[in-house]
Amino acid sequence: MNKNSFKKTELALYYLVVFFILREWLIPIMELTGTGYMEYILLFIAVSLVISLFRIHFILSWLIKGLFIAWFIAFVYGQVWAFSAEGIQFLANDLIRNLYSLMHGDWIGITDPFRTLLFFILIWMLIYLTHYWITVRMNIFYFLALTVFFVAALDTFTDYDGSFAIVRIMLLGLVMIASLFLKRLVHHSNVQIKWPTYIKMILPSIGLIVIVMVIAFFLPKAAPQWPDPMPYIKSATGQGQAEVDEGGIAKVGYGENDTRLGGSFVADDTVVFLAEVQSKQYWRIETKDIYTSKGWENSGNYGDMVIQPEENIVHSLPVGPKENSKTAAIQMLYEHDFVVQPYGLQSYHLDEEYSNLQFLMNGSTEKIKPYLDGNEVFLMDYQVEYSKPEYSYSTLKNPTEQIDPAIKERYLQLPDTLPARVRELAADIVEDKQTPYDQARAIELYFRQNGFRYDTDNIAVPAENQDYVDQFLFETKVGYCDNFSTSMVVLLRSIGIPARWVKGFAGGDMIDNNGATSTYQVTNNDAHSWVEAYIPNVGWVNFEPTIGFNNSRAIDYDLPTDTPEEDELTIDEDTKPDEVVEENEKRPQSTGQNSNIFGNVFARFTKNKVVWLIVALLIASVGGILYKTRRRWLPNVYGMLYKRKSFMETPFETSYLRLLKLLEVKGFKRKKGQTLESYALEIDRYFETVHMTKLTKCYERVIYAKNAENIDMALMKESWEYLINQVIG
Repeated sequence: MNKNSFKKTELALYYLVVFFILREWLIPIMELTGTGYMEYILLFIAVSLVISLFRIHFILSWLIKGLFIAWFIAFVYGQVWAFSAEGIQFLANDLIRNLYSLMHGDWIGITDPFRTLLFFILIWMLIYLTHYWITVRMNIFYFLALTVFFVAALDTFTDYDGSFAIVRIMLLGLVMIASLFLKRLVHHSNVQIKWPTYIKMILPSIGLIVIVMVIAFFLPKAAPQWPDPMPYIKSATGQGQAEVDEGGIAKVGYGENDTRLGGSFVADDTVVFLAEVQSKQYWRIETKDIYTSKGWENSGNYGDMVIQPEENIVHSLPVGPKENSKTAAIQMLYEHDFVVQPYGLQSYHLDEEYSNLQFLMNGSTEKIKPYLDGNEVFLMDYQVEYSKPEYSYSTLKNPTEQIDPAIKERYLQLPDTLPARVRELAADIVEDKQTPYDQARAIELYFRQNGFRYDTDNIAVPAENQDYVDQFLFETKVGYCDNFSTSMVVLLRSIGIPARWVKGFAGGDMIDNNGATSTYQVTNNDAHSWVEAYIPNVGWVNFEPTIGFNNSRAIDYDLPTDTPEEDELTIDEDTKPDEVVEENEKRPQSTGQNSNIFGNVFARFTKNKVVWLIVALLIASVGGILYKTRRRWLPNVYGMLYKRKSFMETPFETSYLRLLKLLEVKGFKRKKGQTLESYALEIDRYFETVHMTKLTKCYERVIYAKNAENIDMALMKESWEYLINQVIG
């Protein structure tokens, strides 16, 4: 076998190993995002490696890869043949649209086909880097280290199990490192070896690696010598400490089972109802009063109340003046057994077709359901009349009435197992507050000033002997509305203020405005929970402890004093509401629809901070390595580009300036004021030659004497190519 055949076969084996290592990169990406078409991506990798192996001209190489990417995008996203008129139009329109989005900074407007294009370009660049590391540097360590870090990080922070992947990667990587070490020895020794000799030299290394890997795999492993760092890391970064229980990651939305709170959830954009109202507001559904240390339950039956359409409703909540009444038009788009309740609820109005319908209010939860002929029905359209209550500031600040003992008995309940430090914290928070309203306000504001954070990912679930509120207040300090609202209720009850837990929906997103009224779209993502506290002289008053939300109260500042303290918090109305987690609904599985492959990747990865951190670290690592080693690889890039251009067809002065540029990139920078002749002598001394001086004299003759006659360009070409080869090694 001749020298070229040996090198080609050797390089093919290296690329085969690279192919399987890159496959280990793709497997977790596809597994975590539920995407398909992995075989086509692997085909692209294989084609790119074959092109590198046979050193196909870069124009043809770019053409083949570009056509493959165009075919893939058109096939997956447009369901058209890429090279048909429809396919070309689809690709052109998508490219123009995304270039426009990029120029205007509209990152959200970038489409899935364009993200796929960027993904293929990233693979393209990675393959070029591996080609450089193998053929020029003859060292694959950086690539192997990045691969191990990537897989190990995903194994640590996600559901991906990289146990066997790490073994495969290390086996392939170590074999390749040993082979490249031998390749470097042969190269620096300037000797030629044949396959039998090569195999004899490499077999001991491969055998040793395989034996060590097999022994290590089957030997018993010692238990971890250090404690698991993940609970500490999650605690330090506010991501909770406990794993999700057997219910897994729940789905956001309204649900009736709140006996075990906690855990993460996934979003759900399903529209529940549309509300045409004059102003954005919360929509109340029900309350719960028994805290169990893990969640909420209902107390005994307090009797149900039948409500007729148009009839004024007797409610536990205060109602505003009749003259301030407003009407909201509700259109239910998702089948639920309840009707929504705005604050200040007065009555429901129905169309004539529902004239025989009645409503039934649960005496325990205050949930209102529509009934027809004794059966629950789904009410699609109705109007609700309400007048939001306005609370007198002087009455809130100066309570005179005693609280009904029945209210105290029901709404001061706490489990006997509640840790004492919860009560102590409540007392500390309200230490300098005198009235129930001021104390409730102090607890409401406490969560916004003491390191608490709103999040929906990696949320802790209390252990069997752990209290839900205690865990949130003292250990994790991170959660969503259920954590904040439940904790406030418990803190209020700890200091003797009756309180209850309320479930419903936040205001949603405005989708239309006709001047007098606006239409809000309320989805499962808007499911929410908050607090109602019983204030003497006033009754039940709503409070919002969750960071990023505003369920404002209308306060009449009727004190003849200076500017009263501000009662309402300024919060961005566009902040997305928190969610009530429904334990019975599991994380929805991927549909597997391939038309949104990399849209899934992008959407899910942007919700995962850890994955973004891994990606950022990988990009930073690759960028740092490329920058640090630029003087090693950048001259090779310039050299290969320059060598592709014909010396004879290029003006001599252009070729000379390219050589100067290449030398500068390599690190041979001309000093300020240094002449070309002096610089040429310096280069010749370094390379122990006279070629640079010859080229410089020729260059000066062409530039200054304007005389290119009698110059032996063939000789100049030899000198130029010799220096190019010396620079790029």
